[in-house]
Amino acid sequence: MDDRNLTAVAEQAAATSKVVRGSIEGCTILFDDGHVAMGCRLEYSGKAHDQDAVSNALAAGRVNGSYRPLRVGIYSPVDGWPAPSSAALAQVAECATGEVTFILSSGSGDRKIVLLSELMA
Repeated sequence: MDDRNLTAVAEQAAATSKVVRGSIEGCTILFDDGHVAMGCRLEYSGKAHDQDAVSNALAAGRVNGSYRPLRVGIYSPVDGWPAPSSAALAQVAECATGEVTFILSSGSGDRKIVLLSELMA
């Protein structure tokens, strides 16, 4: 799956988000075994229970037997670029065996490519 498709599918996943405070967010992860998993943001009345799209996509991949993420597409219609949470970055880092590429999209048609190591710096 190429970068354009990763973010397009992430946009579809975002449509299923449940938000009460923030913006919808979708994520698509391509794993090293070729499997693709999707996740969306889920917000609850108690903010401590919120779930971000990246964490949900990682969990969906694990359920299907995929363990090592290679590329992560994130879509959220925000000003600038969507930013994965520090918790999501730490989770991706623990699952990966090498560098992971993030493809960010806010729906403008442009995409920003950034490495996990850059996001964690």
